Amino acid sequence: MKSQKMSKATVSRFPIYLKALRNMQRAGKENFLSSELSEATGVLDTTIRRDFSFLVEKEALGKRGIGYDTQSLIQVLNNVLRLGIDEPIILVGVGNLGSAILKYNRWQYTVGKIVCCYDKDQNKVGERFGVKLNHIDDLEETFPQGCKIAILAISENVQDVVDRLIALGVKGIVDFTHTYFYVPNDVVVQNVDVVVAIQELVLKMSAIDE
Repeated sequence: MKSQKMSKATVSRFPIYLKALRNMQRAGKENFLSSELSEATGVLDTTIRRDFSFLVEKEALGKRGIGYDTQSLIQVLNNVLRLGIDEPIILVGVGNLGSAILKYNRWQYTVGKIVCCYDKDQNKVGERFGVKLNHIDDLEETFPQGCKIAILAISENVQDVVDRLIALGVKGIVDFTHTYFYVPNDVVVQNVDVVVAIQELVLKMSAIDE
């Protein structure tokens, strides 16, 4: 990857590109044009070319008239994101929200897949949408080897669950809890809050109107 500093916006588009490229690869497309990726992602082709210029020398990505090499770009983006297609992910909390997340079946197109999930309700133990569902009390005994990412969709005992996950080696948490919890400096938390997203949307709409 080149040494220029990439903007946060550029980095945020890489997973979008990766998902689209995996779809192209599954469809048997070995090469692609920036205009084709633009159509698949909704990102301007000029923006795509600029974003790709941060990754490697243009000559290593593709040739004019032929396009970019799909497999090469997938590998480069995998390396940048530091995640692979088989990255194991766990889900804690299989209520209405957790079930919706679990039902979403496109993990294999991006950075990994949910390999198991946990809930406090003993009656839910078994299997849900083809994924093993364990009781939260059995977290330590059934935790998948090498798992570093957890999705939290719970509302009770959040800090206790977070502490247990970190002790097991989790380094990244996608947080749907809307509850403050502490993590050490080497653990990354990505908060997902629909209310905040709507507020930001309204502010952006207001800015356009002005």
